[in-house]
Amino acid sequence: MNLSYVSAIATSVIVALFFLLYGVSSVRERQPRAALLSFGMFVIVVLPLAGGFMWWHPPDSAVSLATAVVWVLGLLYFLPLNKPTPIVASAITDQVDERNGIFAREEYRPGSNKYEKYYSEHPQLKEGDDRLRRLPELLEPGGRYYNPEQSPQIKTVFRTIQALTTQVDGEVGGCKMSKDPTTMTSEIKQMVHEMGADEVGITRLNPMFVYSHVGRGPESWGKPIELDHQLAIVFTLEMNYDQVRKAPDLPITKESARQYLRAANISIDLARYIRSLGYPARAHISGSNYQIMLPPVAHDAGLGELSRMGYLVSQKYGPRVRLGGVTTDLPLVTDHPIVFGVQDFCAVCLKCAEICPSAAIPRGGKTLVRGVEKWQLNVEQCSWYWRVAGTDCGLCMKVCPYSHPPTLVHNLVRYGIRHSTFARQISVWGENLFYGRGGTVDAL
Repeated sequence: MNLSYVSAIATSVIVALFFLLYGVSSVRERQPRAALLSFGMFVIVVLPLAGGFMWWHPPDSAVSLATAVVWVLGLLYFLPLNKPTPIVASAITDQVDERNGIFAREEYRPGSNKYEKYYSEHPQLKEGDDRLRRLPELLEPGGRYYNPEQSPQIKTVFRTIQALTTQVDGEVGGCKMSKDPTTMTSEIKQMVHEMGADEVGITRLNPMFVYSHVGRGPESWGKPIELDHQLAIVFTLEMNYDQVRKAPDLPITKESARQYLRAANISIDLARYIRSLGYPARAHISGSNYQIMLPPVAHDAGLGELSRMGYLVSQKYGPRVRLGGVTTDLPLVTDHPIVFGVQDFCAVCLKCAEICPSAAIPRGGKTLVRGVEKWQLNVEQCSWYWRVAGTDCGLCMKVCPYSHPPTLVHNLVRYGIRHSTFARQISVWGENLFYGRGGTVDAL
């Protein structure tokens, strides 16, 4: 057997093993279409190895050419030929007023002082917000996926979180512990991991990511927020893959509630511990007692990139994460933002935008928002579908290619996406082939 045939057989073995591994991973992920196609490709590649070359003897030149094509495509996919594009941001000069957020506006009841004051200053939002308020609230009867047993149970978890909002801050211990920042950083990160967090990052807090005024929660509505902490400790909690795959049905909201509660408990305990060391610290939790915008802060802390759908995309878990955070003045060593191809991939994928039942996710290019080039989500339309469904939807999270579990096969794909324009294009094609476009959802 000459060298060209030996090279072809070795190449076929590598390709066959890849598809075999892909098929096994797909079975474990309960993805029948991907499993069927992977095993089919495995058989197609293996057939020549099972005797095909003995029955059919193509010219050496054809064998060499086919082998060379495979290796060239592989090199184009994996060689670091193109650096991923970072998020483009100039100086941010404006804070966001939490009172303008859609979650705050949904709580303004007609006839209340908040309602009258807010819409006297923002009359252009009144008609649309009133129309939204006429729909059933999240987890209430009338939503498409409302369940008389499960929906109230999930609401109880959210009420539990709301009850914790009074515990986010407290008295600072009188004696400051003095320790090397590098050592303290290592201890804090280890502690947060031991509490159950999956990824932890630290960043210098950009004051433009602090809300300007209170819009929700137990503190006085409209009160100016005075948060002068220098640092933020941010962490991710992975959402269960199987629960996310059931979106937009109730399991996605049940999983969201579970992770928000975990994030609240971890944040509160961490802030309490830091205060015991003699440094101020405040937890920022759902419910709502956020004083910071967690996604951009998490980006600055190196936990991921912001995406077309508005979620932070973790390098390991994709958008299947919930965030928690603590701000503090405890001296720590900071991390840096990471870039791994999300901006480039989101530009060509569009899968989340195509499945979004309310067309809230833009299909076009980025816009400049407060000095940052980003895809701007239409939060009003997104909230409209949440109320129609009676859940927090999660369809975009479900279909995002980055949501696949961090198996060897998916990590290989992500490596290519990070380094190669060719990999991004071919990966979009492969994602649609093996998993489909995600279909469409009737928005009622």
